[in-house]
Amino acid sequence: MRWRVAVVLALAAIAAASRDAHAHAGLRLSDPLEGATLGDSPAAIRLTFSERPDVALSEIRVVSTEGVAYHLGRPVPVAGDPLSISIRLRTLDRAVYTVSWQIVSAVDGHTTTGAYAFGVRADPSRAAAAAAAATPTVSLFGVFTRWLLIAGLVMLLGAGAAGVGGFGGERDVMLGFVGASFALLGVALLLVMQARNTTASLTSLLNAPVGRSLFWRFAAIALAGLVLLLARRQDPQRRRPVMAVALLAALTATAIHVTGGHAAAADRWLVATIASQWVHVVAAGIWLGGLAALLLSLRGAPSTSKADVVRRFSLIASFALIAVAATGVARSAGELSAWGDLTATWYGQAVLAKIALTFLIAGFAAVNHWRNVAAAAADLRPLRRAGSSEVALAVCTLAVAALLGSLPPPAAALRDPSGLIVSGTDFGTTVRVRLTTPSNQPGPNRFVVNVSDYDSGTPLNPRQVSLRFTPLDDPRVAPTMLELKRGTGETFLGSGSNLAFDGRWRITALVEQGGGSVEVPMEVETRIAPQFVSAFRPQGEPATYTVQVENAGHVRFSADPERAGPSIVTITCYDVLRDERPIEDIVVTVRVGDGPPRQQSVTRKSPSTFVSRFAFEPGANRITVIARALDGSRLRAALTLDIDR
Repeated sequence: MRWRVAVVLALAAIAAASRDAHAHAGLRLSDPLEGATLGDSPAAIRLTFSERPDVALSEIRVVSTEGVAYHLGRPVPVAGDPLSISIRLRTLDRAVYTVSWQIVSAVDGHTTTGAYAFGVRADPSRAAAAAAAATPTVSLFGVFTRWLLIAGLVMLLGAGAAGVGGFGGERDVMLGFVGASFALLGVALLLVMQARNTTASLTSLLNAPVGRSLFWRFAAIALAGLVLLLARRQDPQRRRPVMAVALLAALTATAIHVTGGHAAAADRWLVATIASQWVHVVAAGIWLGGLAALLLSLRGAPSTSKADVVRRFSLIASFALIAVAATGVARSAGELSAWGDLTATWYGQAVLAKIALTFLIAGFAAVNHWRNVAAAAADLRPLRRAGSSEVALAVCTLAVAALLGSLPPPAAALRDPSGLIVSGTDFGTTVRVRLTTPSNQPGPNRFVVNVSDYDSGTPLNPRQVSLRFTPLDDPRVAPTMLELKRGTGETFLGSGSNLAFDGRWRITALVEQGGGSVEVPMEVETRIAPQFVSAFRPQGEPATYTVQVENAGHVRFSADPERAGPSIVTITCYDVLRDERPIEDIVVTVRVGDGPPRQQSVTRKSPSTFVSRFAFEPGANRITVIARALDGSRLRAALTLDIDR
């Protein structure tokens, strides 16, 4: 009866939580941006996701409002950026276009779909609402499939541990074989689910990272099942070595399973995160699966030998419970972005449910450990009742664990702020302007401006707002203007590619109201991609640092001396072949900590080499160089030196 109730509760929990749950590999950045109005046709669409997409199984479509397709070929990976894929386009005419995608995560195999609109010399705002991202809900079938796999692994691990640890009985082999069957069915159904979620062929699916992970899981579990068949034919006294091999295969299958789940998507401490999750699953298998094996062995009348077996398992289960609790807390802390996620998100609510169920199981385990184990030599019934309740609750707990494996952790969507937020005031301190953008990348962007009274903070409603963009590090590039349109309330909006390249920009808001106008200057810095830096420290000479500028060349820095106080910094520019590159203009800035950048005076020594007098301060000194070569190409390199006192 308890098993039936547990199954009903588990399925009800899955069904209730699957209504609004979202998949993984969420869209982080897009080029062009959602809602952007471009002045010309882009050559390609580039999408960046929170997890590495499997290019072979993913799709990107670009269609006009008339349904005409403009994408060419299939998506391709973006060199140097494993989180991005792109697709080429035919020339886009003046119109609004919808980008739709179906992405399969190469990390855990989850599928995400969505869409957004942008315009080419046309306003996409009306189409944007219709193209709002439509992320699929997590299916009951998918969660049930993962439950089969997890429950099978737990039974398999418990049976193997019982056979090796000596706290099981003759039915260990049967329990392990049932677990292997559950797990194999779960893997097979996962393959079916992946095939349903993609338009790629079965061969492409099996050759993809997701397919290979499923194959090796299947192989390891199948090996454990074959070994258990051999163990069934062995004399019970000689079964332990064979069960050890089955346990090793189960441990391997668990490791492969963990590396294909949430843990493999960790941004930091990847190995430690995977190891912690592996310990969590293995400890749960030894504790809960081992308990099932123990209960199957406690048939018949109580005896001293059975009491010894119970005590042995109780000790092992205590350590396993501690491991489950410690690794579970650590994993949940890494996947939740804030305490509020526990109640505000489906993932957090599932974590709370798992914690509650684990506490209930631990309560029954404590009763067994402190009361029923001591009485096992005379009466096994209290131990069986409490143990059966533990197993029944474990069925629900594994169902919640399967649901967690299908839900996106809140921290997966938590990234460093990708937009720009800046504010400023006019010279007379009469108005305050706040400017925000959804992206800090150069290229097409959406600019949102709010104007308020400087003293009271009351929102103002000016007649017109426009923006002037002046590149501070590229003095020969002419400023550009963008006229904003009135949005909802006191908001002014505009889209354009005015932040054309990375670097420092002065954005001046021209606010027209009443009988006059005021100018509000603001400074922003667009994002620079991480650059590879190599260091060479010859004995007795200043160190040199070479920064690689992707597809453009290299910039070499040398500071003498490299300590707080006056210093001479030498900068030399090279092409991709490491030949010195003649430079027409160069701008050098330094920023200490979070302070503002300061432009440095520069003296030319040769067509490609420059020197600048610095006054280093203790802490992180970030040197940025923007150089324009004679052929018009642009190099931007940044180097951070940690200066001691």
